Amino acid sequence: MGIEIIPIGGYNKVEGNSTAIKVDDEVVILDMGLTMDNFVNYQNTRELIQEERPSRLNYSELLKVDAVPDFYHIKDLHKNVKAVIPSHAHLDHVGAVPFGMKFFKKVPVIGTPYTMEFLKRDLLDKKYNKTFDRYDNHLITVNLNSTIKISDKITIEFIHVTHSIPDSAIVTIHTPYGSVMYAVDYKLDEYPQIGNPPNYQRLEEIGKEGVKCLILESLYADYDIETPSEEDVKKDLHKTLSKVDTDSKTIFLSTFSSHIARIKTLIETGLMMNREVYLVGRSLSTYTSVASKLNLMNFKNCKIIYRSNEINDLLEEVSNNRGNHFIICTGHQGEPHSVLSRIADNKFSNSFMPDDIMIFSSSVIPTEQNQKSFSELEKKLTHYKLNIIKDIHASGHAGLKDHKRMLKMLNPEFLIPAHAGIDKTQHLKNLSERLNIGKTILVSNGNRINLEDE
Repeated sequence: MGIEIIPIGGYNKVEGNSTAIKVDDEVVILDMGLTMDNFVNYQNTRELIQEERPSRLNYSELLKVDAVPDFYHIKDLHKNVKAVIPSHAHLDHVGAVPFGMKFFKKVPVIGTPYTMEFLKRDLLDKKYNKTFDRYDNHLITVNLNSTIKISDKITIEFIHVTHSIPDSAIVTIHTPYGSVMYAVDYKLDEYPQIGNPPNYQRLEEIGKEGVKCLILESLYADYDIETPSEEDVKKDLHKTLSKVDTDSKTIFLSTFSSHIARIKTLIETGLMMNREVYLVGRSLSTYTSVASKLNLMNFKNCKIIYRSNEINDLLEEVSNNRGNHFIICTGHQGEPHSVLSRIADNKFSNSFMPDDIMIFSSSVIPTEQNQKSFSELEKKLTHYKLNIIKDIHASGHAGLKDHKRMLKMLNPEFLIPAHAGIDKTQHLKNLSERLNIGKTILVSNGNRINLEDE
């Protein structure tokens, strides 16, 4: 019977990541992610309809709007699932867990400390915590660079890798037929601002032992680069601010709320400038509280707010002293209900002033909706005559040169590109052919690939 790979989500597009690995008659599911554009759009529309007392979101309605992976693809295997294993805490990898676990009662969800702590809060926020208890779906935390035995045939290993969120892992499924490695998402950062560099030693060991199949992200496979380090972002930010007249000007910044290492850099920069540092927005509060609980970072030197009255009070204070504040807020993708958009839309008593500084320590996620939303936000900000600075950023995703290094380390027998459509995955296929490493299999959601037949 051997190993069967079953793509469920994330193989025809960037988001909604989920993959089933079948070993004989046993199955583990790697990731249960949301398609964020569809999820956010539907959620916003639904809240307007159910403004007074919105009901809890459910899997069926989210599937209709293509916001969750379609687990009906593996309906015949539901009873065989032994564990669900998110690789990290980004919503396009873990956000569908509250909804999708309806099919997998009494099945554990297993992940690294930050991932599991975030999931606990997400379950509570989405009102699924009691449902999980009723389903007897236990959350099991496993440290990075550790293993957990699922059955006599399946052992899971979480190998530390750098990414734009803490405790990210390359999930490795050890089986009697060889190892399957799931490297979705990662970068190779020698100088991360939080945590250690990737566990190259273990990756090289597994490569020498032999890798049956590598499932590898493709998001930036069309860029023939090594992705820059977080250390490079820090230097770029300091250099940029040194060239800008900041006197009597408020500095606003926006980045990914989950990017704790980047937030650390921004906070340290604000304090270095002797400014009062604020983190403003609900998602920033959520992600930083998880980091604080796990002692990844101390946030005592800044203030964290997200309620409308608190934001209004802050902007009142800012209006009286525009050179004293360093405000890190949500909204870098132009999300309509984010703090940044609400300030731009004059939802508070005070707003931006001409020549205030707006720094985007981020990139626009390459989806049509995000690009449209950011463009609309940028037009509004330009109306205020702000000094807008963009792209103080390094991606959390590997470039093609990083993929080349990964392929040489692991030397897999099979390569399955993931986390993108054919426009991206083809670049990994071309790379593997040039290197003569791995037989590449291009797949779509719903396919079933038996590695013994390839």
